[in-house]
Amino acid sequence: MAFKHTYKQMLDRAFKNLPKSKNITTRFDIPKVTGSLQGNKTIITNLSQISKILRRPESHIFKFLLRELATTGDMKKGGTIFIGKFSSGILNTKIEKYVKEFILCNQCKKPDTKLIKEKGITFKHCEACGARSSVRSLK
Repeated sequence: MAFKHTYKQMLDRAFKNLPKSKNITTRFDIPKVTGSLQGNKTIITNLSQISKILRRPESHIFKFLLRELATTGDMKKGGTIFIGKFSSGILNTKIEKYVKEFILCNQCKKPDTKLIKEKGITFKHCEACGARSSVRSLK
């Protein structure tokens, strides 16, 4: 049995027929904080939209930000208020930190996770690969 083509020729033809790869961005973009400064207060107006995109309770993100910014604050319908002047750069960096700690899977880096509490310990469970890892509790 004789082959008409060499292995290299078949390989070259296969690579030529592959679709051109595109620079695919992730399907998960971390939302940016919008808000304003009013005196000595920082008001975030889109925390509820951020919480919907991240699929986490708004109160959980709020508690995380309070701890990270070492401040106090209040959640109101018009926006989330933090005592102190914080730039959008600082707030966006804190949201990115939240995403890395509480959203993205430690194994596959996908955002398909949910927080599960078992016996007083909070775990981040990945629905894509099944990995579990413990995360700190925000009381």
